Amino acid sequence: MKTLLLSFLMAALSISASHAKISEGSSFPNPSSYGVTGKVPSTKGKVVLYDFWASWCGPCRMAFPAYDKLYKKYKKRGLIVVGVGTDKAPADSAKFLKGLNPSFPVILDHTQRFVSHVGPKAMPTAYLVGKDGRVIHIHKGYNGKTIKALEAQIEAALK
Repeated sequence: MKTLLLSFLMAALSISASHAKISEGSSFPNPSSYGVTGKVPSTKGKVVLYDFWASWCGPCRMAFPAYDKLYKKYKKRGLIVVGVGTDKAPADSAKFLKGLNPSFPVILDHTQRFVSHVGPKAMPTAYLVGKDGRVIHIHKGYNGKTIKALEAQIEAALK
């Protein structure tokens, strides 16, 4: 019985380890490896803000124009913003994006393989990734203070 219980616990630990979520200091995975649709930009040597959003999320809709302003302000200095849609239904993603017209790249994770691997705890969640490909900071949710905090972190990362 103890052997069976120990085997079960070891299997559970290996499953949870193989589904480890991304945290600050972690290397951020390449979305292309997870079957996303849309053009994944080259991010080598760039600071990247990955914004995970869902169509049902009101704060996600408010964040999009603010992230677009950040992108326009800092892209010449090396910032890339990538919107990551997490809806299963393509029609939901299309409805969300209608009228927003972001100037930054948007990728869609209809299979939810990428979002499952990264593991954001809220919508929206933004992952700020440094030039070395490691997560500098994770911003959960969105409010008026989010952009000010992000700008300070982006400025520091771009130096």
